[in-house]
Amino acid sequence: MKKYVKYNQNTNEFEEMIKHMANLCAIPSISIENDSKFPFGKDTDSALEYALDLSKKFGFNVFKDPLNRYGFAEIGSGEKIIGILGHLDVVPAGDESQWKTSAFVPVITENELICRGSLDDKGPVIINMYAMKYILDNNLLGDEWKIRLVFGIAEETTMQSMKYYLKDFGDPYISYTPDGEWPLIYAEKMVYHVDISFPRIKNLFIKAGDVVNQIPDSAEYEYKKAKAIVKGIGGHGSTPEKGDNAIIKTIKLLASQSKELLDEKMFKFIFENFPEENYELKHIFNDYKDFSGNLSANLGMIKTTESEHVLSFDLRVPVTHSIENVTLDLNNYLRKFGNNVYSTLINSKVPKYIDRESKLVQILMQTFNEGMNTNEKPLAIGGGTYARLIDTCVAFGSTKYMHLMHGPNEYFTFKEIKESLEIYINALIRLQDYEK
Repeated sequence: MKKYVKYNQNTNEFEEMIKHMANLCAIPSISIENDSKFPFGKDTDSALEYALDLSKKFGFNVFKDPLNRYGFAEIGSGEKIIGILGHLDVVPAGDESQWKTSAFVPVITENELICRGSLDDKGPVIINMYAMKYILDNNLLGDEWKIRLVFGIAEETTMQSMKYYLKDFGDPYISYTPDGEWPLIYAEKMVYHVDISFPRIKNLFIKAGDVVNQIPDSAEYEYKKAKAIVKGIGGHGSTPEKGDNAIIKTIKLLASQSKELLDEKMFKFIFENFPEENYELKHIFNDYKDFSGNLSANLGMIKTTESEHVLSFDLRVPVTHSIENVTLDLNNYLRKFGNNVYSTLINSKVPKYIDRESKLVQILMQTFNEGMNTNEKPLAIGGGTYARLIDTCVAFGSTKYMHLMHGPNEYFTFKEIKESLEIYINALIRLQDYEK
């Protein structure tokens, strides 16, 4: 394996890199389904344009899909492509009052960049652009290789943007996505998004949550003329235990104030399945665990209609379990509540698993451990990344603090940014030795 390169970025370039991260994060690029000129919204397109313009300034070749669905930047002209799969869309701000500033007004301190997208995934995308620039400037790319950074703009929703790219261009020869947790993720649980509908409770209105894969940090309710807003702590839907779910908090608060609510089906469901600090739904999914961990459930949204309360869940399911089994077990459990309580599958993403002994994992793990002077092992997580779209792809970096990604005051430390840049430079050098 090629010798590990130590890279001390000069101060001016580092400050420039942080500025580009901040500029990109200032764009509120929340992906929305749109049938007009911009399939995922104008703001995601603005973020894509920024990344492509910067890539041009670095001397990269760039391509933008004529239908504005994705873009990419590349160096080299070889047949073998090292793919870097990043995304420029973000989750919503959540409860703005919990931010030190507006989520889309970046704050640069002495030690970190604070803003939505700093970790997920705009900061890591910019780092990889600078890693590619280093490879290009120092002529470190073999003639048979090409490095292509693909910019997806709907990762937080359907991943459809990257699916369009893969349909048009096929899989890279080898690839990683800088959208996970250090050191490397070899297994990702199934993602299962489902609505569970309950009969409307008389005189009760509850509303909370923007997206299902985010822990809701605020909920508003009205019951018998009493109104209130309940605050929680947001975060990534794959780690519900690291936040404070405002929906669950609201339901338990209401029950403590109005005991009659404990007889309602929705309240019975919540109290049975969400005891204190447990999100495994053990009464529904008995013994759902394997080497990738336990099942976890995030109650991401609740809405009240004229006839129903609809609860939206983000389940992260261990890799050895199937969509069919999850659906069967859930519906079998719900039968005890009667026909007016039912589930509707919204979408799902298949699990991802790659052999820990594969050459891709070995190259990247050795590179990380050498750079950080550690001896860590690859991880299995609940988070879902682009890696599940391609067999020869893993999530590789860029943080140890993945749980911050969807929460308030999302931040990226300068220490991790500098470490990540050096690791990615070496990964892109060493991946050129990869052979299938």
